[in-house]
Amino acid sequence: MKSLCDVNAGKSMGLALLRWGLGLRLLVSGVSKIGDLGGFVNGYLLPVFKETILPGWMVAPYGYALPPVELLLGVLLILGTFRNLSLLVTGLTFLSLAFGQMLLKQHDTVLSILLYLFMTTVLLYLGEHDRWILRRPGTCSCKDAA
Repeated sequence: MKSLCDVNAGKSMGLALLRWGLGLRLLVSGVSKIGDLGGFVNGYLLPVFKETILPGWMVAPYGYALPPVELLLGVLLILGTFRNLSLLVTGLTFLSLAFGQMLLKQHDTVLSILLYLFMTTVLLYLGEHDRWILRRPGTCSCKDAA
């Protein structure tokens, strides 16, 4: 058993903490919206995006899909299940959120979303060191297979 003081164990713990933080952020965001999905879409998104180039028929389905997607991604990231795919979809979600905020000229919000996108990119890039994930029994990581 490796020591917790081992450099690779430290990398793994750090990446797990980063992934859990991102997962918690998405989970809380999804839960807060899903309770009043109609209010989120009709009371917030549609009025706010009315003055942008995005038509309502495009904004509404996105708004209804976003909270369950955030909730699911949050759970998957916390558990580490389907790690790379979850991170890729997380990154695409953050890109779509940043695009919407760019249209609204909310530059501070865009900056914080891009920070989350950077964190997602780091997690994908250093994925080989992230060992704190759930796997099916009998499966091995990509590094173990090499």
